[in-house]
Amino acid sequence: MNVTRWLMLAVLGLAFQASAAGKDMIFTAHVGADGKVLRQWPEWISHVEREVQANYFTQYKLKLNPRIVHQAPGFCSVSSIDVSSYDRQMHGQAKVIGKPLVEHLSVMTQLVDMKSASADNSLEFLVLCVR
Repeated sequence: MNVTRWLMLAVLGLAFQASAAGKDMIFTAHVGADGKVLRQWPEWISHVEREVQANYFTQYKLKLNPRIVHQAPGFCSVSSIDVSSYDRQMHGQAKVIGKPLVEHLSVMTQLVDMKSASADNSLEFLVLCVR
């Protein structure tokens, strides 16, 4: 009888664990240097606002789709993938700015350690968020 009781508790615990793990979401997107969303899964970004600070950085504010994103992402990572020139490939950096919120996610791109003025720091990037 004790074995049956423990077995039943173990099965219920595994069922609860599986349902809790099943609620995690992974969001991915490919954003062009101009701020256009080129590809995403699921459709979690409603639009992107781009703000250029010449010779310094470009900030992208990814506005999240409230029908898809119900809670703030727990972790986000971004990577610059712009290979349109050697300088962009070697000096381009992208990073998440601040804590991801349920309304938006901020990404900054810039060209670091350039010998001269970098002018436009807009870069193409990939972003991944987990909730």
